[in-house]
Amino acid sequence: KRFKIRPLSCGRFLEAEKSNFTYGVDPGVKIEAPVLFWFIEGASRRILVDTGCSDPSWAARYHHPLERRTDEGPVCAIEGLGVRPEEIDIIINTHLHWDHCFNNDLFPNARILVQREEIRYAVSPLPCHALYYESQIIGMTPSWLKSLDRMELIEGDKEIEPGINLVPLPGHTPGFQGVLVALAGGRCLIAGDTLPLWENWQKNTGGFRVPTGIHVNLYDCYETFRKMESMADILLPGHDLKVLEREVFE
Repeated sequence: KRFKIRPLSCGRFLEAEKSNFTYGVDPGVKIEAPVLFWFIEGASRRILVDTGCSDPSWAARYHHPLERRTDEGPVCAIEGLGVRPEEIDIIINTHLHWDHCFNNDLFPNARILVQREEIRYAVSPLPCHALYYESQIIGMTPSWLKSLDRMELIEGDKEIEPGINLVPLPGHTPGFQGVLVALAGGRCLIAGDTLPLWENWQKNTGGFRVPTGIHVNLYDCYETFRKMESMADILLPGHDLKVLEREVFE
């Protein structure tokens, strides 16, 4: 069975700090960065990977200025594919940063799959990561808590159905997970913020790939890169504008 992956935009950070994506590369350079989430087409159940970020007013108040067209609201984006929010069966959260899980509660009938280790870290992150999680340790209430009763905690690899697998990719966060999908064009890994940009996968002058600037453990980042090299033929990054040049990956 072959699947298709449709990238969806939840809006764009107009002046994202590039070095937050490319560790030690181009500090001070600002880029336009979309907030991406994904719909997997052709599965026996309707599967969404991540649910995007907040509305622009919340983003501007607590995080970064965000530009969003009306059709980029998460509900509008899904309805644009002919799917109603209540018809989503499964949400896979790659991780629990605010711009990837903010809208879990808008899909009321979905089971939400997240790594147990990600929950553990999200509850008590390093102070420098607390705002990414909208953590209670800084007096905020993370949006994923609204749907806690629908969360299924995963430990390690898990097959969702033949051809769709969850794979731990620690580094950006301790409990980060990617989604490996069998497409007609090859094995496709929704790598998300493990590779914010396709540029992260290009080797630098030393012959090494570039980890994300936001990470918990750099050793994990490089080990995850080694794991990914043999895993996938196609890699889909988490915040690269070029992803949206294609309506579908198949």
